[in-house]
Amino acid sequence: MGRNNIVKSDFDFGWKKWKNPPMYAELIFKYQRGDILDVGCATCQLYKFLSDNGWKGKYYGIDIQKYENYNYPKEVKLIIEDALEVEFPKVDTVILNNILEHVDDPIKLLTKAINVARENVLINVPKRNEELWKYGIVEYHQLDKTHKHCGFSSEEIYNLVDLSGGKIKTYKELGKTDATIGIGLWNNIIPKGITLYSNQNIFHQNLLPRNMV
Repeated sequence: MGRNNIVKSDFDFGWKKWKNPPMYAELIFKYQRGDILDVGCATCQLYKFLSDNGWKGKYYGIDIQKYENYNYPKEVKLIIEDALEVEFPKVDTVILNNILEHVDDPIKLLTKAINVARENVLINVPKRNEELWKYGIVEYHQLDKTHKHCGFSSEEIYNLVDLSGGKIKTYKELGKTDATIGIGLWNNIIPKGITLYSNQNIFHQNLLPRNMV
């Protein structure tokens, strides 16, 4: 065993092969408007879910790498490039699913998505919960070494959208998490959300506190 293999550094967070469709997949199916660009598509699990539920359209998937030992659907137009640098195709719906926290410049990425989306942009991001950290409870997305950011606050999301040329119209909280003193357990529901963008009119569903609606 080499020096670099002594400590485990590669973990399976469940996104390369879904055991069960995540909650946001249903929302994406509901709010997509046709042809799709999935930025940060990983192994294209979303394509399989959409197709299994009757969706028909062109599906472009962009990711920085192609993962070994996974069968990519032949119908997917796969683009292995840096999303910040490659030219995006024009589509009806752009999906930024758990990707903004992975890039150094989320404003640039969101702006690119808004510019090529004919109908809307759907965003799913982790909500940063610093209150939990005080009690030693850490969300799993903080453990992903490829993340550039440890989730987003509501203020940061509004600023990000505004600086990208969009506007949030409405949103709700997808999941609620409470910290309890003396209990080192968490309900395992990561507060995440889905944002729907329609170019200059942005519809934000299931993200961040309800009192912000």
